[in-house]
Amino acid sequence: MLRCRRPLLSTLPADVSKLFGARGRRTLQQKRVYDQLKNTTIQDAFPHIAACWVGPCWGSVMQTPCNVSPVCMKMAVWRCSSCLQEFEMVVGHFVDEGGVCPHCHNPQKRLDNVTLRNAQGELVIKKPQYIKAPRMIHSNYRSVLFTNPHWESLNIQPMLAQRWELVVDELTKSSNGENGTTPDKHLLLASPKIDGIRCMIGYNQKLQEVQFFSRGGIVLECCHGLVPQLLPLFKEDPTLMLDGELFAPECNFEQLNGLVRRLNKKSSPKVMEAQARLLEYFAFDIMYSAQLSSPSAPFDERYQLLKKLIPVCGAKRISNYIHDDAKKKVIRAKHGSVATAANGQAVKVYHVPAAQVHPSDMKDVLDEACSQGFEGVMIRLPKFPYEHGKRSFGLLKYKQMHDAEFKIVGFVPGEGKFKGALGAFICETKDGKLFNTPPKVPYKRRIELWAHRKEFLSKYLTVQYQELSSQNVPRFPIAKAVRGSEDRQDWL
Repeated sequence: MLRCRRPLLSTLPADVSKLFGARGRRTLQQKRVYDQLKNTTIQDAFPHIAACWVGPCWGSVMQTPCNVSPVCMKMAVWRCSSCLQEFEMVVGHFVDEGGVCPHCHNPQKRLDNVTLRNAQGELVIKKPQYIKAPRMIHSNYRSVLFTNPHWESLNIQPMLAQRWELVVDELTKSSNGENGTTPDKHLLLASPKIDGIRCMIGYNQKLQEVQFFSRGGIVLECCHGLVPQLLPLFKEDPTLMLDGELFAPECNFEQLNGLVRRLNKKSSPKVMEAQARLLEYFAFDIMYSAQLSSPSAPFDERYQLLKKLIPVCGAKRISNYIHDDAKKKVIRAKHGSVATAANGQAVKVYHVPAAQVHPSDMKDVLDEACSQGFEGVMIRLPKFPYEHGKRSFGLLKYKQMHDAEFKIVGFVPGEGKFKGALGAFICETKDGKLFNTPPKVPYKRRIELWAHRKEFLSKYLTVQYQELSSQNVPRFPIAKAVRGSEDRQDWL
């Protein structure tokens, strides 16, 4: 049976009927249009198409037409403004074809601008207000944009970190000045990496409620114990939006996750009491605030404002660990240093410390942080803005990883983009506990591993992991190599 290869886009003939030629070779005019559109958003360029947006098929619910490019080649769900049918279609294809519905074959309804006279008699052009399609609703959890639709015009996606190893050589080289001195502009800000759960906090002025939401845009219902200390900050500045982590110094990560993910409808009074008593918030950045000089304010300015708003430093509170070198795991102590507010209540909201560090000293900083039980360090370039939804080179993560060997006892088939390939190895610890670890290899190699999986059964797999969980199972494991011959034929 002959297999037809999919032709490369560059080899397909240009289709001059399309706006920017998403499916084939572009004409010169289409290239110009593409260059204009790639740095804008669907909402700004095509509000009539933006009104059809139901939700993304990738990422999180925080992806909206206000922060997605019209030339984006990812799948989304749309609702036709003519026939009201919902369908899935790649963003760039839908825009490129003029917003034509695949069901009724009609373009999306467009409204004209309206020219009015203001109170001074001047002509004013008023843009039309489109009725938005109903947004995608999760069956179990609430989207923060569902309860705060006015945030759709903001980009509330958190900034993500790049790996320190990608830029260490460049930063170290550029920071070495004359006579071994380091100019202040090359110093970095390093913070301990907290083993918590990412949480952003904003304010709903209409409801006068503090809103807590996850990295994926899901409303968190566990934070009632934090509201008394946070509410005054947001009443003073309703535009404020914090970025940080929920943490419980007296809990391991599994217990913390259980407290944070619970919905109110499934929580007993005992669980809600535990949430209020145990959960604390450690803020490390500011996403938005009217008190900043601009939306693109650098981190050093954002951090100074953060310390002003939340003056209590969480350094002592989060360093309350015992480190077990033999098991390469961290045990949290039960009683640590708890600050007290002016009203006598225990402080539950802290800022994360950030100290100036020379790039060449970062390995020593990591070793010191890990000796205190932290999972690593977070490194910031002081002059970088907050880059929403991106893996920014202004935020770097540096973690100490461990290697160990575990017996392969089974295999998990791949799903989604890895269908027909290896999804993960099933490994067994010395205690007989099973865990899955995916290989960090290209799709083609995953197919080969799946085809020859029986050859790997009962062999030993070198696994890289962050630490052992409370059940002595590797956390965040990655399969590195199958122990085999010296010529590395069995290596991944």
